[in-house]
Formats: sequence, C-alpha cells, structure tokens
Amino acid sequence: MGYERPMPPNLIRDAALADAPAIAGLHLRSWLAAYEAIAPAEAVRVLTEDVRRERWTAMLAAPKPRWVCRIVEAEGVIRAVGVACAPSEALFGERGEVRHLYVEPDLRRAGLGRRMMAELTGVIAGWGYAGLALSVVAENAPARAFYAALGGREIGRFTDPGPVWKSQNIGLAWDDLPALRTRLA
Repeated sequence: MGYERPMPPNLIRDAALADAPAIAGLHLRSWLAAYEAIAPAEAVRVLTEDVRRERWTAMLAAPKPRWVCRIVEAEGVIRAVGVACAPSEALFGERGEVRHLYVEPDLRRAGLGRRMMAELTGVIAGWGYAGLALSVVAENAPARAFYAALGGREIGRFTDPGPVWKSQNIGLAWDDLPALRTRLA
C-alpha cells in the first residue's frame, strides 16, 4: 500500500466523554482534508468544530448497545478515531458497521487507518457479526482506494441525507472477517 511513516508509540483505547472536544477537532481537520473541495460550501460553513463537539459529546454521553468509539492516542494526543456499531443502513444487511474512521491528515499513510480498521473489525467480530460494512462518499477517491486495498467490495449506492449535505455514498462490505483481520495484520 506504499510507504508508512514511523509513528511514536501509541495506545488504542475507548473514547471518554472528556475526549469529545479533541475528537471534534480531529474530525473537522480530517473531514475538511477529505471533503472541503467536494462538499457544498454551506456544509463546510455550517459543520463547524462546535457543531461536531456537540454531536460527539451527545454520542459519548449516551452510547447505544453495539456502539463503541475507540481512539488512537500518541504522546497524549488523539491521532485517529473510529466508531463501530450495529448496521444503520438497510444496504448493510446483517453486517456490523464502521460508522466513522478519521485520521489526523498529516498522519495519513502512517498505518493509523489500518490499525483502527483492525481494532473495529475485532469489535464487530466480537459482537458476532460475520461481516462488516461501511459507506464512503463516492467522490472520496483516497478513501475508496484505501478500502479497495483492504478488499472491500461495492454492495450498492445510496444518498446519505446528512445534516446539511446529501452526499452520494458507496456501500462497501467484507463478508469474511477473519480474512480481513489477516489482511490488516
């Protein structure tokens, strides 16, 4: 998959409510790096760090069954965040879902996305799901290439209504979690 820059020692742990502000900042930076040129200007203007902080605070304050948020922390700083959950789209069928996966933009290609994907795959397998699904905005070529390199196959398309932006999304799936875990190792 290309080169990987060395990372300082890091820790993967469950996110805590106190992490919401840092996660919101990371989410905004990662989202802007991926979508600022793709998303409508209104979405870029409205989906601020404050809005994201409110959403992450609400999610972390009241987690649902089969919902987990993990972070990668290095030198005391959150570098990546990911959420695994029960499927939220009919397209995903009976597969567990990777709902969010964001990596600090200047650390992309450092292996954090793979580490987080491996972590979330383990969570989903532990819940008893045989497969995993996620969605990616159709125009997000780097994310699509990342997931394709991990063996994700397209299972359909849908419009994500989002809070502001109705993005065209591609559903991707893996139906053999042990094989995915091997690929991520």
